[in-house]
Amino acid sequence: MFSIFLLALTAPVQAVSVSISPQQIEEGDTITIAISGLTNGSVFALRMESAIELDDGTSEFTYQANQVTVPFALNNPRVNLLASPVIEAGLEASDGGVIRRIIQEAHEDEVSLFQRLDSMPAGTMNRMKAFGIVVDNATYVDMTLELSGTKEGPDSGSITFGLEGISDGSARIIVLVDGSQVMNQEVVIGTPTITPTPRPTAPPTSSSSGGQSGQPAVDGVIVSSLDNKVRLTTLETSIADARVEDIRIIQSEPMNLPSGWKALSDLYIITPADVTFTPHAELSFQSNNEGEVPFIATYANNEWRMVPSRFVGSYLVTEIGTSGQYALLTYHVADQPQIETPESTQAAATPSGTVPVDSTQVPPTQESAGGLLALIGAGIVGISILCVTRRQ
Repeated sequence: MFSIFLLALTAPVQAVSVSISPQQIEEGDTITIAISGLTNGSVFALRMESAIELDDGTSEFTYQANQVTVPFALNNPRVNLLASPVIEAGLEASDGGVIRRIIQEAHEDEVSLFQRLDSMPAGTMNRMKAFGIVVDNATYVDMTLELSGTKEGPDSGSITFGLEGISDGSARIIVLVDGSQVMNQEVVIGTPTITPTPRPTAPPTSSSSGGQSGQPAVDGVIVSSLDNKVRLTTLETSIADARVEDIRIIQSEPMNLPSGWKALSDLYIITPADVTFTPHAELSFQSNNEGEVPFIATYANNEWRMVPSRFVGSYLVTEIGTSGQYALLTYHVADQPQIETPESTQAAATPSGTVPVDSTQVPPTQESAGGLLALIGAGIVGISILCVTRRQ
C-alpha cells in the first residue's frame, strides 16, 4: 500500500505521462512508476486507497517498502493519512541509521493525520512503513494516503521500490497534476480473495470520511476531505456522469493567488472531472472567521473567481453544479473590507445572506520526531501499494 503513493507530483496536465509496471505483482517484486513531462513548479498529488484484511486475533498492522528511489525533489510537501478502525496509526521512515516517526491517537476509531514536511530531495531511502493498532475484533483496516508537493528536478524519471510483508491484495492509485487527474488505476498483488469496498455509509447528517462516499437509505451522499474540513453534500439521484463511489475531495496547494488575496485553506479538488450535480450540491468549508472576512473562490483556467456563499453554523457553504477546484480565502489585512456579518449567520439555521467561507487548521500529531523531515515524504511512495493485503 505504501509504494505508489508518491506518484502525485505536479506538471502541466496535457504533457504529463504516468505509467505503472507491472500492474500485477508478487510479494518482494519491484514496482516502477515512470513519469514524463512533469515540469518544475507543477503541483503533484498522489492518493492511495486500500482496505487491509487482518488475520484473526491481529491487533497491529505494519506494511513496509524498501529502497525507495525518487528521481526529483518535492518542495513544500505534505502528507495526509486516514486509517480506521484503529486506536492509533502513523508513519515511520529509516535512512542512514536515522529513524523518523509520526503517530497519532484515534478519535472515534479514526486517525486523520496531517503533516507538513521539509522539502524532500531526490534520492533513495532505506525503509518506509505504515503501522498502527486496530480496535478490538476488527477484521480490516481502511487506509487512505495522500502526498502532494511542488516538483523540482528532471521532467522525466522513475520511482522504484520493493514491497515486503504482502501476499495478496490490491490498491487504487489516483494521480493529479495541477489539480487535474492524470491516472486512476488499480494494482493487484498476488491473488486477492477480497475486494476493497468504500467506507461504510454514514447517516446523512455525518460525513463519510476520507473522500469515500456511500449510499444512505435516504439517498443522501456526503463526501469529506481527508482533513474533515470540507464536505460535499448531495443526493444520489442528483449525480450524473460518475458513480457515487468515485466522487472524492482531494487536497492540493493553492496557486497563482491574486494580489491582495490570502489562502485560509488548502485547495480542494472535486473529482472526477466529468461529474455534475442537478440540483446543485452543497460544498461546505469549516470557518472560524476570527478577525478576517473569509470567502470561497473557484480556480479554473489559471484564474480565481469568488463564488456566492452563506454561513450555516460554523460552515461557509456554496452550491456547485460540477467538479472543480475550490479554496477558502480572505483579503490581506490592509485590504480587509468592512463587512458586517449578519446575526443570522451565527445561528445553526441556514441564513439567507451571502458572505464568503473560511477554514484552515492542522490536526495536531501526538508524536513527531523532527517533522519526519524529508524521510516520510520519500517513503510514502513505497507505502501506498501495501495497504490492501491478506496474509495466508
